[in-house]
Amino acid sequence: MKMIRAHNLTLSLRDGQRRLPVLQGIDIHIKQGEWVALTGANGCGKTSLIRTFNGLNTPSAGSLSVAGLDMRSPQNRAAVKQRVQLVFQNPEAQTVGSTPFEDIAFGLENRGLPRNLMIMRIREILQQVGLDHKAEADVATLSGGERQRLAVGSCLALEADMIIFDEATSMLDPAGRRDITELAQGLWRSGTTVLWVTQRMEELAESPRIAVLGGGQLLYDGDPRTLFYTSGLPDSLGWVPAPVVSVGRLLHSQGWPLHLLPLTEPQLEELL
Repeated sequence: MKMIRAHNLTLSLRDGQRRLPVLQGIDIHIKQGEWVALTGANGCGKTSLIRTFNGLNTPSAGSLSVAGLDMRSPQNRAAVKQRVQLVFQNPEAQTVGSTPFEDIAFGLENRGLPRNLMIMRIREILQQVGLDHKAEADVATLSGGERQRLAVGSCLALEADMIIFDEATSMLDPAGRRDITELAQGLWRSGTTVLWVTQRMEELAESPRIAVLGGGQLLYDGDPRTLFYTSGLPDSLGWVPAPVVSVGRLLHSQGWPLHLLPLTEPQLEELL
């Protein structure tokens, strides 16, 4: 099943009396259960694209279906918000309850669950995101990483088929980034579709598939080794290569095959 199916997707947004093109001719398919990393410079259209996937923007032209729903229909754009959930960059902007328990309860109450089942489900979700010991804590006392885990818990409460992490680690310390990444990877391994929006080279290198946006267009959609070692795109976009990739390029120049070139520090350590 295709979670995302976009063909020639075009989006224009109003700026005063004018409509400005934001996305142009995007073709991308994402299968149920895939992990795809989305990257590109600030202003390239990443946020506009994910807001279109989530039903917050209306396509101007082309076709887009999300979880089998045609996103040209206003009714479907409203329905898809439960199926596709967003975890935003700023963890402080995503909580509605005063405690983690209340925050998770908010989404479940809207689904009309009986209270005994709701309490059981809240406990399960808090345990899943590692916050069961903070169930009654004041949300303001949680760390940035804990607030992001709580945001993921709110997505789980709605039983989302797909979670979009919109640079969700960019405001966290290394420990918080690792926690959120491992939590997202666990959800992916259990079948949740993940769209991981990031500009961190190390996070891109660990992704099985990378989509690169530039100027509202899809510049690349493929595997990380091809992107970093043979496409020429990172250099043309002015990306500073990670040290691991710099070593890999040296190995490549000496005849090492593409499939052996390292993308992560553990892979480099294994080669050496």
